[in-house]
Amino acid sequence: MGLFSKQSTTDGSQQSEKPSERTLATTILQTSLVDAQLLMMTAAERGIELDAEVTQTILETSDALDKSRLTPENINSFWHAYDSLSRTLSPITIDSVRATHDMRRLRSGIWGYLQGRIYVPFSRKSAFRYKMLSLTTLLSLIALQVFWSIGNTLVIDIKDQSDQIIMLEEQLFSENNTSSPNGSLNSFPKSNGTATNEEGETEGETTAAPEARTAPGRKVDIQALNHQIGEYIAWRSAEIIELKNWNRFWGRIIFFSEQTWEKPDYNDLSPESKIHVHYVSAQYVLHAISVYFLPILYGLLGASFYVLRQLPKDIENLTFSMNSHIDYSLRITQGPLAGIMASFFFTEAPSKFYSLTSHSSAIATIKLGSSSLANFSPLAIAFLAGYSVELIFYVIDKIISTVTTRSTATAVKPTPQPVKMTSPAKPAKPANSADS
Repeated sequence: MGLFSKQSTTDGSQQSEKPSERTLATTILQTSLVDAQLLMMTAAERGIELDAEVTQTILETSDALDKSRLTPENINSFWHAYDSLSRTLSPITIDSVRATHDMRRLRSGIWGYLQGRIYVPFSRKSAFRYKMLSLTTLLSLIALQVFWSIGNTLVIDIKDQSDQIIMLEEQLFSENNTSSPNGSLNSFPKSNGTATNEEGETEGETTAAPEARTAPGRKVDIQALNHQIGEYIAWRSAEIIELKNWNRFWGRIIFFSEQTWEKPDYNDLSPESKIHVHYVSAQYVLHAISVYFLPILYGLLGASFYVLRQLPKDIENLTFSMNSHIDYSLRITQGPLAGIMASFFFTEAPSKFYSLTSHSSAIATIKLGSSSLANFSPLAIAFLAGYSVELIFYVIDKIISTVTTRSTATAVKPTPQPVKMTSPAKPAKPANSADS
């Protein structure tokens, strides 16, 4: 009894699986017939000539499926015809056709029409996303480049004006036959950078010695030098104020970290030290922007430019599909990486900061915007690396293969084999006279 019940259960399960298998096979065949007809429609739109036997087989199979008269011979002929159709339309695939065409507009009825009005093909969605990404990258790059340019200009101008003040002070004190002061930040100007004495004469950072006022031949030159020093001090004071505002702007952006001028100990510093704090902090930020953020954005912009150039071609040729979207997404990710790598490969090592003390102690500066590689700037190289990721990967692979080949050749260097010395052949004995 148990045997019969087990057998009946097995038969029931097999009978229940047959309809599901038939339903799955029918669904696959129905979907493939729809795909084949879409490919035939694409071939007709593109003017691609198809074999009449292929189209006839596909139409006969569709008619047999509608009338429930399918035979294994029909199915076999259909798959061969589908294979021939796919080869004829390559590289166009059914995925690229579905990604480009608005399939919901092919539905009948009011509901299909309404769905078609709100439906957007996958290719149009991807094009919109990449376009918005490119615009966002471009606007961010412009904003960051302008911000960097303002800070860099302020830093360089302040340094140039400090050098001019030092040079004029040396010239002034050489005229007075006195020693030059140590540095140009000994006494920063108050208010507008100039001061007046009791006689109403304009003074800069440094005034002439008393004996210089009694020398009529030098009075005009010394007054001109004092006037020039006062002008440079005024301009430098104004730019130092702008530099402080520039520092406070990025300090508000980095809200999670307390800046030096926001700490209580900052108020205990001297005015010269406060200026040095802002000056050095600005150079740190400029260095980080020029070495890291700008190359990343330029690499991303180059990758976006490549995608926007290739995407219309894929859509026009009906070759855009989900695989293309994945490829472009990876390209967008590779662009910033290639940009920062190219910046490290082709940019000189960062040097020390500007100093405002004197010419001799103005230690080597950060070379912001230095050029290399055939007069291309590092940012231009980052853009090219983002646009052509294969180039930077080719360089890396070439370096690795060269090093690997050399190490392998060194490891497998053959050892010289010792040469065996062969003994000389013994001379033959002369034949006996008796034998002769």
